[in-house]
Amino acid sequence: MTEGNHFSSAGSSSFAPLDSTGALLEAARREGLRLVTPQTELDQTGLDFLVVHAHDEEGVPWVVRTPRRMAVVASARVEARVLALVRPHLPVAVPHWRVHTDQVIAYPRLGDIPAISVDPAVGVVWNRIDPKAPSPVFLDSYASALAALQRIDRRAVEEAGVPIKTIDELRQLQARAMDETRALLSPSEEIWARWQRWLANDAIWPRHLAMVHGDLHAGHLLLAEDGRLTGILDWTEAHFGDPSLDWALFFGMFGKDALDACIARFEAAGGVTWPGLAAHAAERWVAFPALAAKWAIDTDNQGVIEHARGMLATTAAETT
Repeated sequence: MTEGNHFSSAGSSSFAPLDSTGALLEAARREGLRLVTPQTELDQTGLDFLVVHAHDEEGVPWVVRTPRRMAVVASARVEARVLALVRPHLPVAVPHWRVHTDQVIAYPRLGDIPAISVDPAVGVVWNRIDPKAPSPVFLDSYASALAALQRIDRRAVEEAGVPIKTIDELRQLQARAMDETRALLSPSEEIWARWQRWLANDAIWPRHLAMVHGDLHAGHLLLAEDGRLTGILDWTEAHFGDPSLDWALFFGMFGKDALDACIARFEAAGGVTWPGLAAHAAERWVAFPALAAKWAIDTDNQGVIEHARGMLATTAAETT
């Protein structure tokens, strides 16, 4: 049996970026994992990590990651605490990090496939789900997972050392992101006014906090063949904060009708709602380009800036 199947480390070695599959697998070997891969180049599709997809001596597939930059090292330590917190509470799988140092994170790959993949020939491809009409089995499983996530109580979050962000703090962060990216994004006066109305509209903002994934886009949703949600990847942005955040990304993926249907299922599964939830989630999605652009500025990621501009253009087209 591969040693890495039982090895766990919270290492704190100094950070140095790894730039090849060989270097990454060697770092994993030093932590007790003997892995091989046919992959010659690092997978660079992720914004925070470079990745190797490998397997051990028993044929078990593994994901091996290395941070792209120093800031990710600190956020990965938080993510490790998040994963330990949420794993026992959720009806779906999350990564179980068997190795975690500043240079390398490794875990057995979860089953099933992401809801989207990228085909070099055609671009984004949806898998096992129709984004225009998500199936009842997907909606049921998504609502159940989100309800379980949001039921995690604040005391457990505090004990786990997971970040807590108040509604006031989040509104201020959103306002600063809008101000700091306005010149870069050049939103129309109509969109800018809409952003400001949303920020000022106390009636639709929540009065409670909840545990959120924070980046629950289709690439992080693992689906079974029937479209059921079976796993959730990449908890880097998870925190205790505005419970609408994951709903905002859901709205962006699937639209208003699916949002309304899933919120009803979420409430039936014991999730806490409020009258302005759907409207708030939709407005949060409309304002999402500002947050994306702010992140891109902070990390010097031109690709994400262009993506934010594209999102903004889509919103503008839909409102004219």
